[in-house]
Amino acid sequence: MADPPTTADGLDALGGVEELRRVEPATTVALAAESGGPWLAAYRTLIDAGAVVLLLDRDAPHAEHRRLLTAAGGGRLAAVEGDRVTVTGTPVSSSHPPGTVLLPSSGTTGAPKLVARSPESLRAEGRRHARHAGLGADDTLLLPLHLWHAYALGWAHAAFEAECRIVALPPTALGRCAEQIAAGASVLALVPTVARLLAQRRAHAVPDNALRLAMAGAGPVDEALQERFTAAFGIGLARNYGSTETGALFSGAPTSPPGCVGFPLDGVEFRVAAPDGAAVRPGAQGELLVRVDGSAWHATGDLASYDPTAGLRLLGRRTRAIRRGDRWIAPEEIEAALCLHPDVADARVHSVPHGTSVVLQAEVVHVRGPGADAHGLKEHARALLGPQKVPDRVRCVSEVPRGRVGKPVPPRALTLAAPDALVAAATAYKRSELLFTLVELGIVDALGEGAATAPQLAARLGLEEAAAAELLRAAEDAGLLRPDEAAGSGRPGTAGTGRELIELERELSRSWVTREALAEAVRTGAARRPYEAEGPSERLREVYEAAMHGPAAHHRARSGLALARFAPGHRLLEVSGGPGVYRKVAGDGVHVGRGPLPDGVFDLVVLANAVHGPAADLRAVAERLSPGGRLLVDDVFLDVPDGIPPETRLDWLTHGGLAWPTEAAASAGLTAVGLTVERTLHLGHPACTLLLATRERS
Repeated sequence: MADPPTTADGLDALGGVEELRRVEPATTVALAAESGGPWLAAYRTLIDAGAVVLLLDRDAPHAEHRRLLTAAGGGRLAAVEGDRVTVTGTPVSSSHPPGTVLLPSSGTTGAPKLVARSPESLRAEGRRHARHAGLGADDTLLLPLHLWHAYALGWAHAAFEAECRIVALPPTALGRCAEQIAAGASVLALVPTVARLLAQRRAHAVPDNALRLAMAGAGPVDEALQERFTAAFGIGLARNYGSTETGALFSGAPTSPPGCVGFPLDGVEFRVAAPDGAAVRPGAQGELLVRVDGSAWHATGDLASYDPTAGLRLLGRRTRAIRRGDRWIAPEEIEAALCLHPDVADARVHSVPHGTSVVLQAEVVHVRGPGADAHGLKEHARALLGPQKVPDRVRCVSEVPRGRVGKPVPPRALTLAAPDALVAAATAYKRSELLFTLVELGIVDALGEGAATAPQLAARLGLEEAAAAELLRAAEDAGLLRPDEAAGSGRPGTAGTGRELIELERELSRSWVTREALAEAVRTGAARRPYEAEGPSERLREVYEAAMHGPAAHHRARSGLALARFAPGHRLLEVSGGPGVYRKVAGDGVHVGRGPLPDGVFDLVVLANAVHGPAADLRAVAERLSPGGRLLVDDVFLDVPDGIPPETRLDWLTHGGLAWPTEAAASAGLTAVGLTVERTLHLGHPACTLLLATRERS
């Protein structure tokens, strides 16, 4: 192979690459890196060295990395930070041939399995892509993809075969992706989720460009996405279909009907088979079987039908198929039909046991929130689907969990952690109780005013000296107190004790975040948990407002108003559970707490800690925006890039708002009501999200 390709960052070398070149052939090396030039350089070097390469999701926890490396038989880890790679671990020989790539893939249980791709199959897939796309040395291939996924890897090998320039970016780098399109990228490979985000952000639209092919794989392209992407970039989305085991198999033109992935690539044979293995008639549904370059037949597990004119139409996974009478029903087809309703942002369909039969249940994410009335959605489905496919039940949910490429995430099988971890969790409550005791006794306030000894605190606060000394010693051992560096100075202690947040957690620990409240929420479901019936006490409202609307909230308000380009004279509506920080910072505007939204239209609507509850009805929110108006969401979501502490999930489960729990769900809901998501910023740790959306001008 030639030298590693040039990338967007001009990287054709990688610090520490000599260590990769010295890797022994047929030994396993796991690669963990952000998508980009360094990833490509490290991957290409390992393949050239003859390593067996295990591709890891860089953002997955270390425990998953270890689990997958163990499943691969052990080996070393190559981690890329910036433009330098570091290799750790002990060499372990693999049973796979040199140059094999191991790709994690979820099985039907959701537990990861490893799929081995030979170097010959990867090169063959690269040639299929290159021939179909007409890739040449003058092309620039843009990949805003997770490179450790099979779809992206096939395109990377296409560039290797064509010896063209690759620009690899993380799929979250939407602005940089638009810049590369404007700079002359000629071929773009992406997934529908990224295509949708690019198309719905007007700031990223590049209608005048050099793109001659934009291909979406690893998910369906519907008519709405096709129209939006074409309007933004002047080119439609071609289709691609393949599997982790085989690589790319089919490709379709942008004019392909929704759900169709076109015709087989060179070297691919296929048939659509009935359960007995016999080929079905054209247009009939069955399981898709494929054979690549004369290899053995491979059952893809996908239900499909084939029309010689339109090509292959995917209906869904066989493992998700539902038997109704004498027919198999593909849930994906029903989900697509439900999502055509203007009030549905997402949908999932599955079967539920009912006596000796099953009922078809649809769970929809409604733009008016999880408490919305789903009346009318069954009639909508009945108008678009055959009678066997109409759901028996329709209920509204907060979100449909999806993975990074937009596919539904199956439940994962779990088991208990090690005993040490369980024991550590069982005793952890004593640490928080210790802190709350320091608050209760007045010690936190006293030390906030200045350092003091145990006898001084005992005398000042009326405590028994020996017991107070023991308590303070435990607090010091727990890391809650530390020795004063200028003992006897009498100077004030730590200026910021976080007292407001401590007081909030103290209140929650004896009201809503208790083992009883958690158990009840899980038994009854969050929608029927005690908090929904009783609501917060006045004391909890008071401490919550003090903790959540301090200096950090004012900083976010200033950042948010700047992000939204708020100017004097603009009409502002703030919906929040607090005192109206944005209105105070702006110096003007209308503030609404828990009441109904006011009539009228506004240039800027701010949902500050409100999108999960008081302002969950996104349709009603969108109706308050003037043409060209902006919506700013300031809130905490469960899918921020760096993750959230498990404690936040417990808050959500016991007393948090139920609507739009993730950024992905909120973005889908805003798109469904006709808004365009422009920017997403993360501030603080744990991160709060500022999400900006706009309404098109009429």
